[in-house]
Amino acid sequence: MKWEEARNIYINKWILFEAIEAYSKEGKRIVEELSVINVYEEGKEALKEYAEKHKKDKSREMYVYHTKHEKLFIEERTWIGVRKNG
Repeated sequence: MKWEEARNIYINKWILFEAIEAYSKEGKRIVEELSVINVYEEGKEALKEYAEKHKKDKSREMYVYHTKHEKLFIEERTWIGVRKNG
């Protein structure tokens, strides 16, 4: 589904979603298609589930975002340093 569709279905909610079709442009991730994993009233709950799912499978491109935002704004981050697996 598109972000606009998610906003219309899940009004004023936090959503945990997976990017199905996405690309990078000018330091931002542009999500064309997404799949909603879960919906929340509180952002803390969404972030907790995100952390659990991300720990199990780091290959999935998942995000937590509030539907009050008209557009998705996802900045890419460059990670520098040593990362511990797990």
